[in-house]
Amino acid sequence: MQICILSSFEDSLAGNTGYSVRICNLARGLVRQGNNKVQIILPSYKPCNEDVEGLKIIRIKGILPKKLLELLSKIIGIEKPASLYFFDPVFIFKTYKVVQQCDIVQLEQQTTGVLFAIMINLICKKPLVVDCHDVFQSLRIKFSGRIRRFFETFCEKLTYRFSNLILAVSGEERKILINYGISEDKIRVVPNSVDIDYFNVNIDASIVKKKYGLQNHRVVVFVGNLEYVPNKEAAQLIVSRIAPIVKTKIKDVKFLIVGRTQTKFNSSDIVFTGVVDNVAEVLRASDVAIAPLLHGSGTRLKILEYFSCGLPVVSTTIGVKGLPVKNGIHLLIEDDLTCFASKIVELLKDKELSVKLGEQAKALVVNNYDWTKITGYLHSLYQRLLAEGYVS
Repeated sequence: MQICILSSFEDSLAGNTGYSVRICNLARGLVRQGNNKVQIILPSYKPCNEDVEGLKIIRIKGILPKKLLELLSKIIGIEKPASLYFFDPVFIFKTYKVVQQCDIVQLEQQTTGVLFAIMINLICKKPLVVDCHDVFQSLRIKFSGRIRRFFETFCEKLTYRFSNLILAVSGEERKILINYGISEDKIRVVPNSVDIDYFNVNIDASIVKKKYGLQNHRVVVFVGNLEYVPNKEAAQLIVSRIAPIVKTKIKDVKFLIVGRTQTKFNSSDIVFTGVVDNVAEVLRASDVAIAPLLHGSGTRLKILEYFSCGLPVVSTTIGVKGLPVKNGIHLLIEDDLTCFASKIVELLKDKELSVKLGEQAKALVVNNYDWTKITGYLHSLYQRLLAEGYVS
């Protein structure tokens, strides 16, 4: 099969945020399944073609100038200006020529990709797969205005209408789609997973701690792209409410926040790393991982990554939504922020409990959330889609 993946994010191959981790692993897995050509099209200010780990990467530039896209993104409130190329006529035309040569098109953005969904279905007449990192997010996160919320929801519904197959990350996300009138016959659950081998590494924690100034400290880690509103909100809660409480109980603790950010909060107890080359090393050097999320949809790759490293985890209910976890078995779940902080203290003091939770969480991931198994299933879905024209 020749598979074309359209992503609206220029940095999709960075592999350091939730959506990019999923895109990278699905694409690489499809290559390992024997598909002779898997290519990813990305909007970019610097057009080029390159081969990376068996993937053909095609970066396409539209006609709209960068400054105009940046201005529009500020007005609309979009974090990734280059994603607006999905509405650029030159970008659309150049992408059309690539798509024509493929057997299946996988669309990674159900809102900005609406024009492509219509084009692929009606003009290219290619099977269209929509990969939902989250569904109807605009209805669950407070944006600046009702007009944007209405527009994004309308675009998302239209994209689903013109798709042949929809990939949801969990059974709960599938139910949301069905409740909004999407045909359940074309929805399949392809969950977020992890590269077990990548996170199962031995590291010298002292070297990692020295790199970030964490010597002689217990480390509580949070991983997340802070350009994503729910993650940014979580970071603010860590700084303003959670860390101060923990610090009153345990003096030798520091919080490590890992991920892309443009804004840092002033606190001597918080270390912002920005994007790191190897998140597994950072997690392996940590004592407790947290996910104090109050909003958002989809499932959290960060939770699966925490589990893969055998870390004890404290999360809100939203943080583990869509995952088959049990409070007190795989992790500690707490929605009250004061109690959330107390749970962190409990894990830092109770070594036996921390080890027990970490071991049971890791077993859950190893048995159910390995990318190799997931991409094998996806490959079979695509074979069926090409053979039958639909998924039965």
